[in-house]
Amino acid sequence: MPIDIDEIADLETPVANTGAIRALEQVADHTCEYITAIVIMTKQK
Repeated sequence: MPIDIDEIADLETPVANTGAIRALEQVADHTCEYITAIVIMTKQK
C-alpha cells in the first residue's frame, strides 16, 4: 500500500515524538541506575 506524499509530512511529528520519548526513557533509566549505585556505595562506607 503506497503512502501518499501528503501523508509523509504528517508522519514527521509522530516519529519525532516516539524518538524523543525513547530517548527520555533511556535517560531516566540511566539516572535511576546512577542514583541507586551512589546510594549503595555511600551505605557501604
